[in-house]
Amino acid sequence: MGYLVMLLASAYAVGKAAAGVIESFDYIIVGAGTSGLVVANRLSEDPTVTVAVIEPGSDQRDNVNVTSTTAFGNAFGTAIDWAYSTTKQHDAGDKALPLHAGKAWGGTSTINGEQVVLEQSQSASSLTKPV
Repeated sequence: MGYLVMLLASAYAVGKAAAGVIESFDYIIVGAGTSGLVVANRLSEDPTVTVAVIEPGSDQRDNVNVTSTTAFGNAFGTAIDWAYSTTKQHDAGDKALPLHAGKAWGGTSTINGEQVVLEQSQSASSLTKPV
């Protein structure tokens, strides 16, 4: 197994890296969301490779707003939500709409309540038909 380190956006981690404790990495993954962690894990399977993951969020496994299956939406607007906003949307009455994104290990998967949006069966079956 290669060397994998999580660097949180903290003065401690940045200070340690600047002090030369961590000199260099073969790969630096920005974001410890689902995809970033999968890529980092796969890269670190090579024992000759060093991988760093940089994530401004933190471990939220003890946060009831994340772990409770009945608390969907409770993490919105908290410190673990980037809480982006769209520009004003014409078809939404010229309102800016919220765009929630998780700021934690696991990224948006941390706050999405394990929701899955499935396509309509017509959409899926049309993929198999030639155009």
